[in-house]
Parts: sequence; C-alpha cells; structure tokens
Amino acid sequence: MQTINIVALGAYRHVAAMMEKPFEHTPYRMAAIVDLNSSPESFTYSPHNLGVVLYSLHPPPQVFIVGAAISESMAEGSIAVWEDSIEIRGTQDTLLINVSVEG
Repeated sequence: MQTINIVALGAYRHVAAMMEKPFEHTPYRMAAIVDLNSSPESFTYSPHNLGVVLYSLHPPPQVFIVGAAISESMAEGSIAVWEDSIEIRGTQDTLLINVSVEG
C-alpha cells in the first residue's frame, strides 16, 4: 500500500500533530507540520517555508490541513502555495482540509 503524505499548518506543533490520529491504520501519514509558535523563528510558517516543505517531500503530499487557529488571510495564503505546488508538480487526487476559524 502506497503512503499518502499529509502536511499540516497549525499554531502549535503538538496540536497539529493531534490531527494525525484520525488517519491511524490508513495509508495516510503526517509527513510535515509547519507551525507558528513551536519551531525556531526561521522555520516557522511563511509562504516560502511552506513551499520548501511541499516541494521537498517525496512522494509529494496529497493532503494539506489548515488548522483551526490559522487566520483567514494566512489560510488563503497557505492554500495558494498548496495549489501552486499541486499545479507545478502535477499532483493528482489531492485533498484540502481547512478547519481555520474563518474557513
């Protein structure tokens, strides 16, 4: 069974990591978490850092989760990066899960 990579964006890494639980015993796995507060400042969320993550993973992630604590403007920006990566890499069968407060 092929592994399907998930990338999540959340305010805190430990909270975003809890989003993996519903995917237990499935081919989905949390491949990366980009956060706002838990990582060293140079590695926290920015459109650039998210792009680096999305373009670095192999196989490409097919699921992107935007966490509940993410602002509407940040959600929109991160989704734009996600959509660009899908288009450029030609990734098929993708899923966006936006649980941001305004999303």
